[in-house]
Amino acid sequence: MAKQADKHYDLIVVGAGSGGCAISKVAAESGLKVLLIDRRKKEKIGEKLTFDTIPAYVFKEFGIPVPEGKELDFRMKKLKVFSPSKAYSFEADVDAYLIHRRLLGQRLLKYALDANCEFLPETDVVEPIIEDNFVVGVKCRTSDGALKEFRSKVTCDASGFTAVMRNKLPSQVYHNERLLPEDTVVCYREVRDLIGDSAYTPDPDYPGWYCYLQNRGYFWVVPEQKGKTNVGCGLPMFPDHPDPRAVTIEFCESNPHVFGEKVYAKGTGPTPFIPVRADQPELVGNGFVLVGDAGYQVSTNSAYGVPASLLAGKMAAGVIKKAIEKGDVSREGLWEYNVMWKRGPGAFRAFADGIRLFVQNLSHDDINTLIKGKILGPKEFSAIWSDQTFDYTINEMVVKFLDNFMHMGLLVKAFLVFLLSKRLNRLYKNFPADIYAFDSWMSERTKTYNMLFSVLGVNRGL
Repeated sequence: MAKQADKHYDLIVVGAGSGGCAISKVAAESGLKVLLIDRRKKEKIGEKLTFDTIPAYVFKEFGIPVPEGKELDFRMKKLKVFSPSKAYSFEADVDAYLIHRRLLGQRLLKYALDANCEFLPETDVVEPIIEDNFVVGVKCRTSDGALKEFRSKVTCDASGFTAVMRNKLPSQVYHNERLLPEDTVVCYREVRDLIGDSAYTPDPDYPGWYCYLQNRGYFWVVPEQKGKTNVGCGLPMFPDHPDPRAVTIEFCESNPHVFGEKVYAKGTGPTPFIPVRADQPELVGNGFVLVGDAGYQVSTNSAYGVPASLLAGKMAAGVIKKAIEKGDVSREGLWEYNVMWKRGPGAFRAFADGIRLFVQNLSHDDINTLIKGKILGPKEFSAIWSDQTFDYTINEMVVKFLDNFMHMGLLVKAFLVFLLSKRLNRLYKNFPADIYAFDSWMSERTKTYNMLFSVLGVNRGL
């Protein structure tokens, strides 16, 4: 029997979050020999401070049962959105599950293990093993301090925001696009008793979220089980962004009739940082793929990573299986995964990224006007929170123009952003299957984003 340090696998997955467990499950079920590595103890997989929200369609597309029993908090049907002044609001219809994140994480891990995936917990991945410009495995430090090597045909970085593999790869292996601070959200949340309600906080039986657009980001209040509430915010990291902890505490202390003084839990998840832009232009390299936050596959509207991670993991596993069978795990051999993602979920996220950039770069007064004038309302949020695009009839556009004639500048800007967001969506839906057409696609992407930045009056790049 070979020593553990000499073992070879078809696929090594770094990170046992939702994306890592997803790709491990599907790949192992297809017959691949898979090793899943995580720095946490087995019982800690999936652990998070609060519940998580996942659109209902994701469970069907990934092919697993919807949450029930202790895993399910409640079925989310509504999202109430407030302007920064809280003077204007609207309610959007959504269909999602508020789930116990650790229990879902344990279920996903069990799926992978039941498919004969090997699991190595309490192990830190130190660096990739690179030979002839291909990732061929990883060097790890196990819980006993030993340094070991594991070899594979393909390696997946599903390690989240820290991207422990991606950030150590040379450009000959993988082409990395940087993440700007303003495209990164820093979060903080607390769990407190929900002891009352007000005109802009939910009662304990409200079937969804209350969300407040402010500080270029968002603030939330979510009723949870046993009379508790998850309250917090996610703020883009502009140079002048406020401290999310201070914002959360100030909100709670200014509403003592709504929130109890006792704090049952506070902080963030494994990291307070979340990428909220469209995904990495390239999700593959030589012997290498990205899944989840490591590939910026996050909902740009809500900053949720679980839905995209599950779908991306399923896509990547299928492509890796075919690439190994063909004997070509190069960037070109794995390119189909990039195509599938960009033309599918990635296309919606590019559309939503345009809307995100628009709202993020408006003043509080302009956002108040958007919501008061119904330029931004239930139609837009219901679609975006369901991972869908939206469009307008001629009648809808006429009504918006007539109702907001006094704010024509803002209205024209919103309309131009909408058109450019649709252009991004079309561009991603036509992502090239021919890898040699990629540079041309990138040029068109850069051109479209630069047009968007010009409309928004911001001086920045990608």
